[in-house]
Amino acid sequence: MKEVIAIIRRQNIHMTKTALDGLGFVSMSIISVSGRGKQKGFIGEVDPAMAEILPDAGETDPIARFIPKRMLMLVTEDEYVAEIVETIMRVNRTGYLGDGKIFVCPIEDAVRIRTGERGVKALR
Repeated sequence: MKEVIAIIRRQNIHMTKTALDGLGFVSMSIISVSGRGKQKGFIGEVDPAMAEILPDAGETDPIARFIPKRMLMLVTEDEYVAEIVETIMRVNRTGYLGDGKIFVCPIEDAVRIRTGERGVKALR
């Protein structure tokens, strides 16, 4: 089993969820996050009402901001990871900085609390 974590632009979450739903991957968690990559944030991408100036040591440039994003997480069987990653990339790739990141992490076990099912059975 693997966990796929995608950090994407907030305006793309509905399209991403719809694309994954269409492939049969309906179980996922989505949370609001803020952060920045190497570019240190671009004001054009930041809603000024939600932006925060980062308190980096010696950094007084107001262009450096946290950017609101969405983090999508889902756990799946190994054989579906490539399809999920390709779908997320297809929906979210613009070719510009800030398109996001995808992380694939191993999952040791999963347990459905209600039934006690473990492993892949807990995912279905």
